[in-house]
Order: sequence, then C-alpha cells, then structure tokens
Amino acid sequence: MPPFLELRSIQKNFGGEKVVRGLDLSVEEGRIMAILGPSGCGKSTTLRIIAGLLRQDRGSVLVSGRPIDGLPASGRNMGFVFQNYSLFPTKNVLQNIEFGMRMKRVPKHKRKKRCSELVSLVGLEGMERKKPRELSGGQQQRVALARAMAIEPRLLLLDEPFGALDARIRKRIRRDLKKIQEEMGFTALFVTHDQEEAFEVGDLISVMNHGKVEQVGRPRDLYERPSTDFIAGFVGTVNTILIPGMGEDPPLTVMVRPDDVTLHRGPGFRVKGRLMSYTYLGPLIEISVHLQNGDDLTCLMQRERFRLCGFRRGDTVGVRIKRFRTFNGEEC
Repeated sequence: MPPFLELRSIQKNFGGEKVVRGLDLSVEEGRIMAILGPSGCGKSTTLRIIAGLLRQDRGSVLVSGRPIDGLPASGRNMGFVFQNYSLFPTKNVLQNIEFGMRMKRVPKHKRKKRCSELVSLVGLEGMERKKPRELSGGQQQRVALARAMAIEPRLLLLDEPFGALDARIRKRIRRDLKKIQEEMGFTALFVTHDQEEAFEVGDLISVMNHGKVEQVGRPRDLYERPSTDFIAGFVGTVNTILIPGMGEDPPLTVMVRPDDVTLHRGPGFRVKGRLMSYTYLGPLIEISVHLQNGDDLTCLMQRERFRLCGFRRGDTVGVRIKRFRTFNGEEC
C-alpha cells in the first residue's frame, strides 16, 4: 500500500539557486510529520509545493499513489495554516472559520454545525462574534487552525504556525494541536525550525539541510543515532572532542551528548578539567568544563546532585564520559 503523501525527487530553483534539491519524502496516513531544519533550508518552499502554491521544476507530488501535480491549490483539498494567521480582519470568528466552506458551497445548516463543533474543539466558545483585532495571538491561531480544518482536508499543512506566540501559549497550543489530531485522525505536515516543537508535535521528524532530507526518524532516533554530523549538531546540544590516540591508533574526533557526561570529585580520573561556569535550568544544571587537552565540554547534572557535590567555579573535577559516537555512526 503506497504512503498517503509521497514526494519524489522534488527540485525547485529560484533564479540560479537550488532551494530544494531532489527531495524524497513519504508520510503515512493519520500521522504528523514535522519538517525540521535551519532557516533557508527549503522547508516552507516544500510545503508550498505540496499545497500547489508553488510549482516545482522537477519531481512529483503523489497522494494515495496518484500524482496531483496538475491540480491547482483549490483542487487539492488541503488545509494551510500560516505563521501570520492570514485571518480576514473584517470578519468575525465564525465568518473566518466558515469561509472555506462557503467557497465550496457547503449548505448553511452543515456550515453552522461544523463551525459549532470546531469552535468547541479549539476552545473558542463565547468568542464567536469577535473580530481578529479583539483576540489574542493564541486565539487568532486557534481560529486559523479551525478554518483550515473546516473544509475537512485530506492533509493539513502548518508553516511555522506558532512562531509569533510567546513560549507559554506556544506550548499549550502545540499540545492542543496534538490532541485534536489524535481525536480527528487527520494527516499533517508541520514545518518548524524549533527542535522542541518538532519533538512534541511530530510522530516522525524529517530533518532538512540545504534543500534535502538528511534523516527521518523518531525524536529518540535523531538524538541518539544521528546519521550525519549535521544532525548530531542540529538536534540537541553536542560536544565535539578529540580523544587521544593509544598505541598505533590515531586520535579520534567524537560527539558526546551533555547527558552522557558525569563529573566527580577526588583523584583517580584519567580525564580532568576545570569547572568554568554553570547555568541553572530548573531541575538541571548546565555546566561548562575546560578539559586539560584544551577541549570545552558541556554537561548536564541533576540540581540536587550538583548541590550535594558542592561544585564551585574554578574547581578541578574528574570527567567520565559514559558514551560517545564517532561521526561514521559507531557508538562506543
């Protein structure tokens, strides 16, 4: 059975610049795929090609095994949620939500029933007659989400939808989106440059770099088993250190996650360093250590253990690395 959505060798150039470079991607029905990557890597361009808002130069977009490249955006039955909401300022909440249904000539009684269901689903009861200017940013984003879902799209596309919201509201709406998706079972593609958003919302995460997909996997796969040095550095915090060679073995550059480093007091540790600084992160303390070989190392320690050890800036500490990975993928 073919995947619900499939991109085959998608390429898009703007002038002489290749923004999307032979991109391949597939999404199973009823799942949320998060597309994660730095600014300018081609994430939003890919989403607009899927929606039919841009035409690719090469390649094909397929839904349920059938190419849809010849269909206009209006004929693809996809909902799109933009970062800037794109609400109609003169229309109230209900009028914004039902706009797409009016364009599709959905009967009035069905529009009314669907609007009522969506208003309840996204938590906007009592605000039905308010205009966008009377709503907070989070409420406007809920209206945009309800409007996109009102047409019962085959695929929901979200382009950096929470970027303009503050951190507290952003986290709440992410959780609400995940809950709504689980209840309704729609398929979604979610573009973000924020790792926390991708990890919380996506069932799977596709990491893009320079117009191509470098790795697709669950959050744990990307964090613990990155396939390239770019993935290792972009997903989470990573230390890159040089392990001295022993005997005939040459020195080895490896990646170490901060949570795979422990610090100790007392003698008996081959690797030592100086505690340079620490940052309070609630239940965790982020610590910066300068190793004797000249490398700098970041590690994470439980707040209570840090307090019991009595670490101070300038202390000499023993360093134990529990696990590291070479950049050819070998775990040690």
